[in-house]
Amino acid sequence: MNTSSRVQSVDRAILILKCFKDNKKELKLSEISDQLGLNKSTVHGIINTLKYHGLIDQNEKTQKYRLGLALIELGELVISSMDVRNIAYPIIEEVCEKLEETVHVAILNGLEVVYVDKKECNSSIKISTKIGSRNRAYCTADGKVLLAHLDEEIQQQIIPEKIEKVTPNTINNKQQILRELALIKKQGYALDHEENLIGLICVAAPVFDYTGEAKYGVSVTGPAVRMTNEKVNEAINILVEATKRISYKLGYREQ
Repeated sequence: MNTSSRVQSVDRAILILKCFKDNKKELKLSEISDQLGLNKSTVHGIINTLKYHGLIDQNEKTQKYRLGLALIELGELVISSMDVRNIAYPIIEEVCEKLEETVHVAILNGLEVVYVDKKECNSSIKISTKIGSRNRAYCTADGKVLLAHLDEEIQQQIIPEKIEKVTPNTINNKQQILRELALIKKQGYALDHEENLIGLICVAAPVFDYTGEAKYGVSVTGPAVRMTNEKVNEAINILVEATKRISYKLGYREQ
């Protein structure tokens, strides 16, 4: 961006707002001035304007400044305008074009995944999953990558002791599933080697929202004849990068 087109006073106002952190919820005028290297009178004038608009508040007892309630209203407006399908679709379209395989976006609903969006590939053999359709979470890559980011107590509660085998490759031992979920969380992606449907291999990575919750799973699914080890590794790299981009657009900032 051309810095000459920026307005200095607006720049400074934004920098003042960014001074406030989790460990610095309230600040003195001098602290803000020192942090930004600006004259106190300059900072005071900008803060008074921000106060007028409700973006900055002041503790009457300590006279320290803090972020104002108007920011909550603006934040809620931003969140409500975030349609994950609109945000994610251009990116999943790129993934589909690069890998020439079908890409899905899914959410977790109990012990099932629900598909909320998809981009089909143009290959002769392709996956026809309807938006709104469901699958068992424990044997799909999308489901496993979302289960992996739940609290361990919740995992223990929702994963049953008796697990139905969907294919001969389905893991149906609860402790084995829990161990796999721990590994998935650590590595950042999940695999489904014909565990949900014989002949299909799937790779998935999580999308995090602004709260840090793994809200969506994005997956690449293809026939086993095309999903070689080399292609699976390529899919993992492309998918992890893509989901990081979607997460960022949803307000997630990795710690």
